[in-house]
Amino acid sequence: MDIGHIAGLFGAGNIISSAKLKSGHINRSFLLDCSGGRYILQSLNRDIFKNPEIIAENTELILKAFSEKPDCGVQIPVFLEHNGSMYLEENGEIWRMYSYIEPTGEYSAYMHGFAVGRFLKVLNSGNIKLKVPMKLHEFDLPLPMRNIHGDTKADNVIFGEPPAVIDLDTASRGCAFVDFGDMLRSVTFDVFDMQKISAAVSGFAEGVGGLLTDDEINHLYDGTLLIINELMERYSGGNKNFPNKSPEQCLERQRQLANQIGDFRAHEDEISAIIRTIFGKGSK
Repeated sequence: MDIGHIAGLFGAGNIISSAKLKSGHINRSFLLDCSGGRYILQSLNRDIFKNPEIIAENTELILKAFSEKPDCGVQIPVFLEHNGSMYLEENGEIWRMYSYIEPTGEYSAYMHGFAVGRFLKVLNSGNIKLKVPMKLHEFDLPLPMRNIHGDTKADNVIFGEPPAVIDLDTASRGCAFVDFGDMLRSVTFDVFDMQKISAAVSGFAEGVGGLLTDDEINHLYDGTLLIINELMERYSGGNKNFPNKSPEQCLERQRQLANQIGDFRAHEDEISAIIRTIFGKGSK
């Protein structure tokens, strides 16, 4: 694999330095310093993303939505193109390349929630309708189907002015609680802290504005449990779902997620009250 050749196809210029990133669980990612700037080069996992053309169509729609709201308070990456496409196939791999966004601020639970909420707000304020690139979050609840990000962990938010939401390949149709729940799961990954939960919910509520219905708001807590449980089940499949992790690491991740579910259940009344108070709703 010659990443210099691939970067050249995207018009990034010559590579000055490169580093493989370890934060992603699914795709292979490289941070490149090129003569044309700093970029992220990613190879999509073909076992997980079997329809790259759908991802490309969704990305185009997301870019369109954000171009219409340039002052929304959240940014997304700028993608490079090869022959008019944001994706190219080389040696059986699907590649994409986008601008590197430098973090300029520290992690903030409030800004994490805000970025996720505002991303939802922007994507659902117009007439676009994303396609489903893969079956991931499937829940049988009578709630509105919306355009969602699908993977709102902290690694996918760059903290700065403004914050940025990245890794758009999981964007799809689904329930809003998917993005809320995965965000709250990520906020409580290291330490279960009620102040951080309250800050994240406040940020999310500001970001999402008046988009959500009462039913959606009333299911935010339940949705968080569903999302954590779903991720725990995916880890039960071992590293076939997470090729960058060992079987032992997958078992440890299952244990951590089981502990998170226990924490959320033990604080159900408090968390539900926080959600109701911040969104200004009555009892569930």
